[in-house]
Amino acid sequence: MQSVITHSAQPAEAAPPPPASALAALRERIVALQREIEAEAVRRRVQVEAALPKHRASALNLAHYVGLRRNDLRKLQLDLAGIALSSLGRSEGHVADTLERLAHWLGAPAANAAPVDASRADEILRENTRALLGPRPRDRHVYVMVTAPEAAAVTADWVEPVLAAGADVLRINAAHESPAQWEAAIALIRRCAAALRREIRILIDLPGPKLRAEIRRTEPGMLHLPRSKDGLGRTTAHTSIALVARYAGGAQLPVPPGWLRRMRAGDVLLLTDAGGRARELAVRECTGERARAECDRSLYLTSGLPLAWRRGKRVLGRGRVGAYPRQPAVLQLSPGDEFAVSARGTARTGRLPALHCPAADVLGCVRPGERVLLDDGRIAAIAESTSSGVLRCRVLQAAKTPARLRSGKGIAFPDSRVPSRALDAEDERVLEFALAHADGVEVSFVNTAADVSAVGERVSRHARPGFGMVLKLETREATRNLADILFEAMRYDPVGIMIARGDLAVELSFERLAEMQEELLWFGEACHLPVVWATQVLDSLAHSGVPTRAEITDAAMSMRAECVMLNRGPHIVAAVRMLADIIRKMEMHQYKKRSMYRPLGLALGTAGGKPAGGA
Repeated sequence: MQSVITHSAQPAEAAPPPPASALAALRERIVALQREIEAEAVRRRVQVEAALPKHRASALNLAHYVGLRRNDLRKLQLDLAGIALSSLGRSEGHVADTLERLAHWLGAPAANAAPVDASRADEILRENTRALLGPRPRDRHVYVMVTAPEAAAVTADWVEPVLAAGADVLRINAAHESPAQWEAAIALIRRCAAALRREIRILIDLPGPKLRAEIRRTEPGMLHLPRSKDGLGRTTAHTSIALVARYAGGAQLPVPPGWLRRMRAGDVLLLTDAGGRARELAVRECTGERARAECDRSLYLTSGLPLAWRRGKRVLGRGRVGAYPRQPAVLQLSPGDEFAVSARGTARTGRLPALHCPAADVLGCVRPGERVLLDDGRIAAIAESTSSGVLRCRVLQAAKTPARLRSGKGIAFPDSRVPSRALDAEDERVLEFALAHADGVEVSFVNTAADVSAVGERVSRHARPGFGMVLKLETREATRNLADILFEAMRYDPVGIMIARGDLAVELSFERLAEMQEELLWFGEACHLPVVWATQVLDSLAHSGVPTRAEITDAAMSMRAECVMLNRGPHIVAAVRMLADIIRKMEMHQYKKRSMYRPLGLALGTAGGKPAGGA
């Protein structure tokens, strides 16, 4: 059979060089870009000079990058790539140096070397990353951050496997629990890390000014206590509940007061719960004023349920479950439904379901036609009218129909120009705690440069060297003010940014998120600050033990950041281990946006079009 491949007896002629006129046109375009980035640096001179001395070259490069990205460079990039020159696609960290080299290669006179070339840009980024996140991991350059569970679950049995699996940074969400609980968790984490000879950084997440909608209409109180079960539905632990005379919160069952003084371990309480299911509670401990019981099933408890107290076969008493306080109602909303939002509890909303939003100044900025998002975007509505401090809204879409909205869920106005909100008393309290016990803070809902300085100035006054800030970029307003936020960030050290993809997707739309996370990575590289890639990384694996195909690809993409954050879940150790393994493998193929060409098994395993032997 005659081969379809033919070989010329003479070597192919080299491709002709581009015409001089084409090279001159490219040179003129590059020189014009040099003038534009320098003009941007002049416009940004005050911001550049305000940066710390160690960040000043980075601030100048950021100004250059802003100037570069004001232009449509796509045709220029293709023309440069066509003659095998840099297409500017990897110039984020060293803009002036890249343009200077291109201009020189295209025939422009040599100029002074730029302060930051590619090698120095990588070096600065690594230095800033180590300052914020600690020593580089032993077998990779991307760090893994893990969100700690509630304080009671932060035990040696949780901490040690997570650290052994590859966690480098632990994060505590201070929107929940108390300083005493956080302090106990941090002390245990540090003891476990010391025993494993690991240096671990601990960051505290400031609650931030997230708006939450409260439902004013109430309904009878109900307490739901789910049972612990495995993937097959088998009970793994009994449901524990305190028996008390008066309900004070949490997992408590109010019983007739006279019962507690006579109750003994081994007694049994019988009831039919609110769902109509017979339940038996075994009394385990008694102290006279309160007792503790266990049940091997879930419980739905409401006030007034009939209750029987039995010892052996003898019934010692019959009564009713004591009072549970009324609680906010659960609203059910479907597309087309209307509801009202007001800042004053006395505002008249007619028969519409009503939400209370405490920020009157924010509501005053919302105009008809702008979106109102509830429960992290699970319910999307539009503002239809505003009158007497009441915003009337109509549901556009919901994740489920009908969607159940509980009190305390987030409310956002992504299309509205809302005022920046200062740190409140709770944020101040958490910041003081973090300065005393942690290695840094994550600053939630950064919208403007002023939000950065509000925390940065307090940290500076505390004069604690090495205490870091991670600025969480999670709003549309943050993307509008990104350059100013980054210039302000470089007045402090150490500092980094977080792509908080959950709230960011809600604010911008899920379609826009993919594009925005790329842009934030580029800007982070331009100012040489470490970037944390966060929200729902390997989330299915962490919660169910089985990853989805899509999140494996997402995890592989995440290694272009300096740190990847995992949230809590019962299978978090497996998630940490898999993420670290994915990062290690991907680092052989890619660094930031650059593809790294190691020998590929797909190429080595093929010889002359036929599979070669061996692996």
